[in-house]
Amino acid sequence: MGEKKTERIILIDADVLSHFILGGQITLLPHIFPYPIKILNKVYAEISRMPGRKTEVDNLLNFKLIGQIPFPEDQPEIKKEYLHIKKLMFKGDGESACLAVVRFSKDILASSNLKDTARYCNLHQITYLTTMDFLCQAVKNGQLSESDCDDFIHRVLKAGSRLPVKKWGEYECQIKEAF
Repeated sequence: MGEKKTERIILIDADVLSHFILGGQITLLPHIFPYPIKILNKVYAEISRMPGRKTEVDNLLNFKLIGQIPFPEDQPEIKKEYLHIKKLMFKGDGESACLAVVRFSKDILASSNLKDTARYCNLHQITYLTTMDFLCQAVKNGQLSESDCDDFIHRVLKAGSRLPVKKWGEYECQIKEAF
């Protein structure tokens, strides 16, 4: 991918990171979209509790392929929203933090937990990307073939994680509005 755009960032949740680790494509992840990928310290704390995944994320951080940012504790509106999301939507620390931050920053959320997240994002006009959106863009960019995607999906499902399809041919890429 070319030069990174810096007016917005992609704030990534643990599930998308986990999918790319399980799918064997973690080093491709930062090169799919032209926006820098950042991980909140609260998401990093979640990933750190997952055996084997912390090392992969540490490598991305050490090679500056993604960056870690602190949760903005000093911004009351974000902190209040974070606590509201945790309490009323029963979301974990990382996901709640990501949702609260992107609501006020207008950055892009990367999360595949769509059950309540999609409704929240649509309500607050938040741009979000799922694991499948990353795969669609990688295919469009010529970074992955359909066979690579089948392998990715197979690995993720075999590891016990969820994706909406069992084979790449079953998925129809959605055209995301320019963001």
